[in-house]
Amino acid sequence: MENCSECTTAMKVIKDRPYKYTESGLDYIWLIGVLQYKCENCGEAYVEIPRINELHLLIGSNIVCKRELLMGAEVRFLRKEIGMKSKDMAGALSISTEVYSRWENGKQVVGACHDKSLRMIYVMSESESIGRVLSKDIQSILNDIAVKKAPAKSKKVQFTPSEWLNGLEGPIFGRDACLAGV
Repeated sequence: MENCSECTTAMKVIKDRPYKYTESGLDYIWLIGVLQYKCENCGEAYVEIPRINELHLLIGSNIVCKRELLMGAEVRFLRKEIGMKSKDMAGALSISTEVYSRWENGKQVVGACHDKSLRMIYVMSESESIGRVLSKDIQSILNDIAVKKAPAKSKKVQFTPSEWLNGLEGPIFGRDACLAGV
């Protein structure tokens, strides 16, 4: 049993409650089946998330494969995942840092052309970073997505550990993978 780092009391283990993964910067990601710990004495809490890089790749795949235009928090998530500064991403997209900032803050909608470029930059960067091809028929995917305005509120997306611990073989940005997730 784990002890609290603040007061050394035994922590309560929570297994059956979904965990809202706000640390991702996205308010609609929920993790099912991860271990959570809570100190009933002082209120300290934490969660145990195995292989977080794979989880973030799964989240990135979910974002890239969605049919609606990217929302601000999703733009920020993709940029942070590839380790780019916002000014560098703005430069890569040939736009001003002010416009890019408005996208990330949700004050301006990303146009379809830049939306697809952002997705492509993420896919190519992640493929390069991991050292294997993560996409198959990406052109066809990009033709089918980002054609309609994003809803005011994103739908809840839930992931179980088995999805990121066992399910990231082969191209994860492929027509079959993207259509399966829609």
